Amino acid sequence: MNDFFKSLKIRAKLLAAFGSILLLSVFLIFFSISSINTMLSHKEANEQVDLLKLSFETLNLNAKIFMYEGFKSNDFLQHKQDESVTAFDQNYQNATNLITVINTSDFLNDRTNTRQLADLRVTLDSIQKEFKALVDLLQRRGFKDYGLEGELRKAIHQLENSGFTFDKASMLTLRRHEKDFFLRKDLKYQIDFNARLQEFRTQLANDPKLTGLVSYLDNYQKEFNNVVAIEKAIGLTEHTGIRGRIRTYFHHIRPRLDEFRRRIKEKNERQILRTKIILGMLFSIQIVAGLVMALVYANLLTKSIKEIRNGMQKLASGIFPENLTVRTTEEIGQTKEAFNQFVDRLRAATIFAERLGTNDEGVHYDQRFSDDVLAVSLIGAHQKLLEAHDRQERIHWANRGAAALGDILKNERDEIDVLADKILKLLVTYLNANQGALYLSVRSQQEGYLERMATYAYGKKKFDSHRIPFGEGIVGQCVLEGSSTYLRDVPKDFVKINSGLGEATPRNVLITPLKANQTVMGVVELASFTYFEKHQIEFIERIAENIATILANKQRAEETRTLLAESQERANALILQEEALRQNAEELRATQDEMERQRHELQNEINSLREKLKQTMPRMEEVLEQNLKLVN
Repeated sequence: MNDFFKSLKIRAKLLAAFGSILLLSVFLIFFSISSINTMLSHKEANEQVDLLKLSFETLNLNAKIFMYEGFKSNDFLQHKQDESVTAFDQNYQNATNLITVINTSDFLNDRTNTRQLADLRVTLDSIQKEFKALVDLLQRRGFKDYGLEGELRKAIHQLENSGFTFDKASMLTLRRHEKDFFLRKDLKYQIDFNARLQEFRTQLANDPKLTGLVSYLDNYQKEFNNVVAIEKAIGLTEHTGIRGRIRTYFHHIRPRLDEFRRRIKEKNERQILRTKIILGMLFSIQIVAGLVMALVYANLLTKSIKEIRNGMQKLASGIFPENLTVRTTEEIGQTKEAFNQFVDRLRAATIFAERLGTNDEGVHYDQRFSDDVLAVSLIGAHQKLLEAHDRQERIHWANRGAAALGDILKNERDEIDVLADKILKLLVTYLNANQGALYLSVRSQQEGYLERMATYAYGKKKFDSHRIPFGEGIVGQCVLEGSSTYLRDVPKDFVKINSGLGEATPRNVLITPLKANQTVMGVVELASFTYFEKHQIEFIERIAENIATILANKQRAEETRTLLAESQERANALILQEEALRQNAEELRATQDEMERQRHELQNEINSLREKLKQTMPRMEEVLEQNLKLVN
């Protein structure tokens, strides 16, 4: 056997030697590809879990939109249809599908994960069940002329239009308690309402002319208490009723989702570490095998092969050898050339693999070896990892921005101008823009215009007031079109653009409408000297509806407070007028009594004078007769 081996040519011997090494290399390549595919599948599982969490957050947002605004739409009140309800059902179905997909994943298919997914599914079904119950209750409750609130309005109109003349101040007090309850959702206003109504009923019962009004008053009380009862079932605050239970479900599900994500991440890291260890072991086996074969062939090959042996020994020691000097073109020379190429390829692969582990986006494979199997596999894996990392970063970026905006929007104590200023400052700084402005739509019977509520420019706030009519300039046209406008590479001398930021035109301007229920509630305008990325524009358009909804609610709340204050002032004025009339009537009665007393005194004096006159008349006649006699 030894003689046969010695009889082989050098080329055959080298082929036999390096053939075994190449076989190990091929095995290492296939194992590397398999490991990379496994890591990609783990990465996909992580993305699915992140999408599941995003679906839960979107469910929470849809539920809040419906509770605060969606149930007031005519489509819902008439046909039980609303965009937020449809979006909730779609996100519920998406979350259910994601749980099913995650549960069937080989990477996540263990007892603990299965149990956690089952708990998530139960919680998800509970949220969906409570939301359906909330939808039914809100439809029964109604809004304005629909549902129980509509019945309450009918009862009020029947009472006010009954034709009876009653104490308007008592009725205004009842209406004030009713509106205070709807504004503040405090049960003490129900108690005050019922107590005041009982006093009003007692007043009516004591007046036979108004006893027919008692039935209208009782119907008003019944309808109001019905609305209060269903409001209690819905939840007077975010912590009570169905609203409280839905909030509790979402509050409890977040830490469980985070724990689930953490366990998946740890499992993924363990899998990556295990893969690295196996690759290191295979690579070590390959080096050891090469070293053994080099030692075996050392006594059989010629002196020229010793250079290759020394090179292999260095390679086996973990040191890349210098390229061998090729002096001939025969088998030894070809072998040295092949060895040099192998070392170069291995060096390029090692350098690329080391930089790949650092997530260096600027890493490039050696162009001389970029077409071989290992290079193609590693480059493809690198590209997929970069794409997955980029997608993940954009998702995290959008989530962080939405969370920061949510922290601002949930502060209900801020006035609308303070809230607008905070929102604009967040958008400008988060998108690395240079300038910004936020407008709110103001509509009246005569005109419609945009009123600037907040500005932001180079870190300095401007408190100037500015109005833009609908359809005027790019900002006003955005209201009519209802879609975003993105101007890129605006020239410095292009001053004819009627931008709300003035005549100083930046290079890039993004104008996005703030729409709620297909109505433009305002416009946000951002300007930058750098381009807006696609995901940044999508982020602005995605959160625009949330901003519009909150700002619209703030506008309505301020208008309601203004109307309530005006109503209170009018009621106080009526009370003062009534008191003034009462005092005038008492003064008039006192004046009449005094005139009557003076009339009686004057009449007595007249009667006394008449008596005196009667008494003096005979004497005067007697004196007259005497005088006549004297004359005669």
